[in-house]
Amino acid sequence: MKPKYLLCFFLIFYPFVAFSQYEALLHKPYAEKIGAYSKLYLQLIALKDSEAIARKTADIKAFAQKNNDRELEMEMDLFTVYYHIEFKKHRNAKNISDLQLLMTVSENEGILHVKIRAIRVLADYYWFELKNYELAFEQYLLMEKELDRVSAKDYPELPRDMSKIGEAYYFFQDYAKAIKYFKKAINVPEDEFNTMFINSARNTLGLCYQKVKKYDLSNYYFNKIVKTRFARPQRDWIHLAKGNIGANYYYLGEYSKAIPLLEHDFKKSSALNDYGPVAGAATLLADIFLSKGDMKQSWFYISTARNNIANADQPDRLQHLYPIMSKWYGANGNENLARLYLDSTINSIKAYQEKFNALKVLRAQQKISLKDAALSRAEFDLEKQKKINERNFLIVIVIGLAILIVLGYFVQKKKQQTIEIAKLKIEAELKNAQSEIDLFIYKINEQTKIAERFNNELKKLKSSESEDGRLFENTVEELRLTKILTDDDWINFQKHFAKIFPLFSSHIKSNFPTITEAELRYLMLSKLQLSHKEMAQALGISPDAVRVTWNRVRKKLGGSLDDTPQSLLNSMEV
Repeated sequence: MKPKYLLCFFLIFYPFVAFSQYEALLHKPYAEKIGAYSKLYLQLIALKDSEAIARKTADIKAFAQKNNDRELEMEMDLFTVYYHIEFKKHRNAKNISDLQLLMTVSENEGILHVKIRAIRVLADYYWFELKNYELAFEQYLLMEKELDRVSAKDYPELPRDMSKIGEAYYFFQDYAKAIKYFKKAINVPEDEFNTMFINSARNTLGLCYQKVKKYDLSNYYFNKIVKTRFARPQRDWIHLAKGNIGANYYYLGEYSKAIPLLEHDFKKSSALNDYGPVAGAATLLADIFLSKGDMKQSWFYISTARNNIANADQPDRLQHLYPIMSKWYGANGNENLARLYLDSTINSIKAYQEKFNALKVLRAQQKISLKDAALSRAEFDLEKQKKINERNFLIVIVIGLAILIVLGYFVQKKKQQTIEIAKLKIEAELKNAQSEIDLFIYKINEQTKIAERFNNELKKLKSSESEDGRLFENTVEELRLTKILTDDDWINFQKHFAKIFPLFSSHIKSNFPTITEAELRYLMLSKLQLSHKEMAQALGISPDAVRVTWNRVRKKLGGSLDDTPQSLLNSMEV
């Protein structure tokens, strides 16, 4: 298994042996649980069989659900996706979508350490498996934003993840950006858990300054490693740091200082079978001893460097070894081999440059592809949004029309109701006016009946020629000459008459302005088809006075002797 995967695996997943072990992990902060991960991870990996691992993770997830521990439950989701990506062959787009879903869920639930580590898994998948560096950089930058939201106290892996971003920029020789992330990594307080990550960051930070020829700064960070108080980096990192300090002295031409440091690194790395550092130290020592004329010692380091380059499978180191070999053969009088290794040097440098340039071109193409994809998505989203907007516009129009129709319906209904209410009101008023007129006529008729009864009684009294008869005759005459309607009665009569015949009075007055109020009353009573006798009773005047009024009215209205009040009114259509 690749060391990077094993280390990543150790620091990502909860391993479990028995449920009693799981109980110790329930509802605890991430920082308190991370220390026990390595042992538990190894036990889970040791199951080897995919089905056995799936059953175990399902059991752990069920245990987490039963105990209402969402972190542990989501940890098993992360483990499952990671296992499928790193250890199973049938990788597919679902793995990526599962990780992205896990990022979303962990963000929503505020479990940031799961989100950060899910981003790391996806970034590593893009970088190491798909070789899509630009997609990996996208994830690394997303991871940086999330790292800025947490503290090293709550998320102890912060130095490790910052270093990973720095290493990505270091790989593409963007040393300025790489330095930024390595400095963030080493600014975290060092402890037993993060010391390896911090010293790794110090080492690569020193290499960044070495590449830009700032050797004092480079040595400063290498010496930080040399002075570490923690046991693990003392065992694994100090000899490498000393070797890098020796390399700085080599580049400065201070060989006497460089030799003991490089030899220390050479011996320690050889004992650990760490082929790359052995080859690096041996190459520089070969050149130093060649410059001192010690051909035998120089050849020893040349041979050792060549063998370890092959063992490490790091052919890029040949571009540094071949020129030393060319010089060695030239110093020993073998011009043919000197020229041959000079050509090999050129070819090796060319191959490295071509490979590196190809990587940069690939990344540039990936960047362009991402931009094109983003542009295509943007165009698609724009077109989709355009269609959505058009649909929404149509919906708004339809809804608007529906609202207008409904409002129109209710307005029309309200208007109709208003008309109906007004109509009913008018009908009620007309009905009431008619009732008042009928009552008025009824009163006149009653008065007429009373008057007739008085007349009949008068006739009887006259025939008796008694004193009572004469007295009664005088009383009847007074009654007949008295108005049977009050002014209020007459005003009320006119109001109700106007409701039934609203244009009658105005028409008469406008066409016959000389008509008097008494004559107008005569015409109004005529319109109601009252006889002169009934009019006399209504107006409290004698029938002769009514006839005189009629003659005046007939003349003013232009009537003839043959006309009656009704015929004259009918001719005027009022």
